[in-house]
Amino acid sequence: MKARNYYAFLAVGLVFFALAMVFPTKKASAQGDESQFVVSSSMLSGLAPGAVFPFIDTTPQTISQAHIAITDATTNCSPGAAPPSNVKVLVGQAGVSLVSVMGASTNTGISTTPGQCVFHVTIHAGRGGVPSTVTDIVVLNAGSSPLSGVNTVTASATVRVEQ
Repeated sequence: MKARNYYAFLAVGLVFFALAMVFPTKKASAQGDESQFVVSSSMLSGLAPGAVFPFIDTTPQTISQAHIAITDATTNCSPGAAPPSNVKVLVGQAGVSLVSVMGASTNTGISTTPGQCVFHVTIHAGRGGVPSTVTDIVVLNAGSSPLSGVNTVTASATVRVEQ
């Protein structure tokens, strides 16, 4: 009976978590403007070589900051060892300026599968080489074959909401 209660509690918790992800929250900032927090995650299996995946597009609203995590193949999954080899993350404004934001410094050294690594980066619009206008987070398969491993992308972003 205890195991059944545990699983019921777990299921209810997962339902509330899923609802929180489906219904983004709005908040007021210190400057008085409003923002919306969005979260998205996707498997990248089958993304063709050279193909782009418009992962998050907030046009016409802009992203003030975002945290992006990807999994990709690597020969060395030590912190700072190597940048992602196949999956590139570009941020900015489609058709205007998109810049790559994943490099060796984004290698976190997190791995449970040999040859696979987790990479994380936090971006702020207008800082660290990121364009001042960010409306798009795009994933590019920079490899020579379709993605077939456990390639994933997850991002959370704060989006400015115009009145």
